[in-house]
Amino acid sequence: MLPVTRRPAWWLLAPAIGLVVLYVQQYVPSLQIIAQREAAVAASALLLIFSASLVSTTAALEVGRDRASCGMTEVSVRSKIEVVAARLWPCLVAGTIVQMSGIFVLLDKAGSAPDRFPVLITVGLLCALLFHAGIGVFLGTWLRPRFAVPFALALSYLWLGFAWSFDFVPVRYLAGLALEGCCSPSETVDISAVVALIVFSLAGFVGLVLMAGGVDSRKLRPRGNRNWLRLVAGIATLGLGTSLGLFAARDVGVNPVVARPLADAQCSNSVPEVCLFSTQLARGDTRHVYADTFTVLAARGMPKVTQVFSISGDHEPVLSAQGVANVVAAPGQSRSAALESAASTFAVAASNTECGDDVSTDIYGWSEVLKVWSVQAAALQILDSEEREGIPDTSFLELISEPGETDFAQQWQVLSGFDEQSQNDWAASTYRQLSQCQVPAQLGVGPR
Repeated sequence: MLPVTRRPAWWLLAPAIGLVVLYVQQYVPSLQIIAQREAAVAASALLLIFSASLVSTTAALEVGRDRASCGMTEVSVRSKIEVVAARLWPCLVAGTIVQMSGIFVLLDKAGSAPDRFPVLITVGLLCALLFHAGIGVFLGTWLRPRFAVPFALALSYLWLGFAWSFDFVPVRYLAGLALEGCCSPSETVDISAVVALIVFSLAGFVGLVLMAGGVDSRKLRPRGNRNWLRLVAGIATLGLGTSLGLFAARDVGVNPVVARPLADAQCSNSVPEVCLFSTQLARGDTRHVYADTFTVLAARGMPKVTQVFSISGDHEPVLSAQGVANVVAAPGQSRSAALESAASTFAVAASNTECGDDVSTDIYGWSEVLKVWSVQAAALQILDSEEREGIPDTSFLELISEPGETDFAQQWQVLSGFDEQSQNDWAASTYRQLSQCQVPAQLGVGPR
């Protein structure tokens, strides 16, 4: 075997770490992972394009050089497992260092967080490196290094990119990049996605190593019963790992997440009660802003809200008939952002009403006018003058106002000239009409 100082994995280690650090700083926004260790580690799945390619190419070079030497540098008494381990440990250690370096940079970027370090996701990403080491072993055994190295690099990239964009969603979790879709303050990782990655990677590594043992004559067609047996066993192991991985990920959605249970939330003593998760409260407690916003809007004629939470789920309504509101809350959220999230609840709930295709598109424009009014009505009583700068944002009203159609920007100007009671009456009536898929009448010059 080559001396440790001459192993190719060490040559590429420093450049790979540099690329990882640059990639994280340039392309991973802090808001995506702030105060979330789970999201930070999951975001490191994208770094497999560096660590996995390092492992596959250096493994192909190691094995290819060893095969080219016809075994003269191997001690004959070593078992095949010992030989493979001696060839691959520098590649796997270097790939692990690269991946963990990216994780540490991402954790530093996320800052302090209330959640635990996600050991399972880390294990899954490191197991993915084994599969790419198997790619290097197989190609390095079958081809000369001048061909094995570029093919190993290309195959690693093709597998990562192919699986990530495959229409059949469970296939995406066999490669690992799709874990980048995890997580949010109200969501946690779906363990099935990580299990699928681990099972496939381990079985794929064993299968590729067995297949490499079956084509050690550098020919596609093995010679001898023993080589045939190894090749068949390798293909069977790879197929079994793929089947088990797909089975494990069969129920995982496009994003590998499940909603956090509401029981994990921390509830306030306010009226309405506001329940947020610890991650959402990690950079400031804005529960009082949500409570005050719904209290103010209830006094202005909007439906009364009794409880506020922020959870994920396709079947969770934005506003239920029982007065339970589901808002968007994020760590580090400003008071003004929290107010906008709460105040827009009524307009979003109205616009989400199933109205069919034959309803005028004006219904969505009017919901935007209602949103602007709600934000302004709450901001005037809750935020100070500096916090109110830039809100409500009426620019969207200009964008949805087309010539010859309803001018929603002009309708907002008319509405803002009404007295408070007239505005309250308009808001209550408009919310009721939108919720019933009715288009409100255009405003004329009302009372001042």
